[in-house]
Amino acid sequence: MSSPSLNELNQSLTENVTTILNQFGNSQDIQIRNQQTTDAKIKYAILFIDGISNSETIEEQVIKPLRNNKTDQTDSKNQISYLSELVETKTVKLTSKLTDLIDELIVGNTVILVDGTDSSIIANTTKWPERSLEAPQAQRIPKGPNVAFNESTSQNIGLIRRILRNPKLRVETDLCSSKVKTQVTLLYIEGKIQPEVLQEIKKKMKEVEVEILLDSSYLEEMMTSEVFTDFPLTLSSDRPDVVCSELLEGKASIIVDGSPFVITLPTVLSQFFQSPEDYYTLTKGVSFKRVYRVIFYALSIILPGLYISFTVHHPGLVPSKLLISIVAQREIVPFPTVLEVLIFFILIQIITESSLRLPQSMVLTVSVFGAIILGQSVVDAKLVQPTTLVVMSASYILASVIPVYSLRPVANRLTLRFIILSGLLGIYGIMLGILYLLLHLTSLRSFGIPYLSPIAPFNMTDQKDNILRMDLDNIMNNPKKFTLEEPTKKRK
Repeated sequence: MSSPSLNELNQSLTENVTTILNQFGNSQDIQIRNQQTTDAKIKYAILFIDGISNSETIEEQVIKPLRNNKTDQTDSKNQISYLSELVETKTVKLTSKLTDLIDELIVGNTVILVDGTDSSIIANTTKWPERSLEAPQAQRIPKGPNVAFNESTSQNIGLIRRILRNPKLRVETDLCSSKVKTQVTLLYIEGKIQPEVLQEIKKKMKEVEVEILLDSSYLEEMMTSEVFTDFPLTLSSDRPDVVCSELLEGKASIIVDGSPFVITLPTVLSQFFQSPEDYYTLTKGVSFKRVYRVIFYALSIILPGLYISFTVHHPGLVPSKLLISIVAQREIVPFPTVLEVLIFFILIQIITESSLRLPQSMVLTVSVFGAIILGQSVVDAKLVQPTTLVVMSASYILASVIPVYSLRPVANRLTLRFIILSGLLGIYGIMLGILYLLLHLTSLRSFGIPYLSPIAPFNMTDQKDNILRMDLDNIMNNPKKFTLEEPTKKRK
C-alpha cells in the first residue's frame, strides 16, 4: 500500500502512525496507545504529546468510553462516526488532513486514528502547564486589586470577564495571518469601540507574518513597525483592572498565549502618566498627581542638558554664588563637564541593567554599592564634580515616577540626545530638541488616533480624566470618542 502524502491520511493505521512519528522525528514525548473495541472489530491508535495533554481527561473521556464498547458497524465512515460519538471531551471533530492533525497534536489535543479509514478524530484534551495567580509586578500600587495576568489565555479572559460581566464583550481568535501559530485573542466591547478603530486593528493583525510569538511585545513591535518613533504606541499591562478600564473607554485588548502582559490599543501619551492608584484613592475636586508626573518626567529628560548648557555655554545665566562653587569644583577634576555627564549616564545604565539580571537577593547589595559607594568614591577621588553626581541622580529619580515602565527607556534615549545637543549648541540645542519633540508627538498616530489627544486635537469633555483627574461623579458615564486621522511618520 502506498504511503500517505504530506497532506492526506490513508487507510493504513500503521502507515499513518509511522508518518506522524516521522514528522516529529520520533520524539520521545509522543505517546501512542494501540486499542480495539471489545469485539475487536475496530482497531485504532490514540496519540498525544505528554506534558501538554491532560492524561486524566484522556483516560476517563477517551480511552474508557472507546474500550468498553463494541459495534456492529462495518462501513469505515460509520465506524469513525460511531467512535467520535463515544468520545466525551467538550469538543470533538474529524479531519483527514495530516497538517491539521499535526497542528492539533502540538497544541495538546488527542488524535485517534482508525484502521481502514482515511479520517481521524480530534479530541480536546489540552492542559498547558500554568502558574497560579500572583500580584502584579509591572504596575504595583499600595491600594487596589492585587491580582495579575498569567500565561494562560483562558484564565486571562476569565479575569477580564469576572470584572466586566458585560454580554457585549466580544472575544475573537484567529485574526492574524494563517502563518501565525501562536494563539492571539482580540477583545472589545461592542457598541463602545468605534468601527473604524476596530477595522484598523484587525487590518494590522492580519499583516503579522511571523510564525511564533514568544511574547506580546513581538506583536506590539510588528503592528507598529511602520511608524518610526521611540514612544510606545500600545499600552502593555499585567493588571486586569487596567485592561478592563481601557475596554470600557472604547479600546481593544489583545492577549497573546504564553504572555502575562495584555496589549491595549489605540494608545495616547497621557495614558502613561495615569496610575490605577489614581482611582483607588479618595479625590475631592481635582487631583494634580498626573501634572506632577508630566513635569517630573520632562525635567528628568532635559535636566542634564540644562546643567551642561548653563555651566559650559551660558555661565552668565547662573547665579554668581552658585557659579563660583561650580567653577571651584571644575578646577580639581580632569574631565570636561559633557564627558562627566556621559560617564555618569553610562554608569547609571550599567547599574540598572545589572540589577535586572542579578538574583533578587543580590539586587539591593549591587544597587547600594553602585549608586552610593561607587558614586561617592568617584567624587572623593576628584574624578568628577559633586554637582554632576547630584544632577544625574536627580534625573534618574525623577524619571522613575512614571507608572508605566515602557516610557522609562524612552527617557533614557531622549536624555542622551539632549546631552549631545546641549554639548554642541547649549540652550539653543535644547530649544531645538524640544521643538522637534513636540512636532514629532503631534504627528504620531496610534492606529489612526492622534497621540496627543484629547489635548491635540482638543476635546473639552475628555479633560475630566486626562492630565487632570476630577472626582468620579464627573468621570463616570462619560463616553469617549476618538478623533480619527490617517497615520503619519511612516518608516522610509
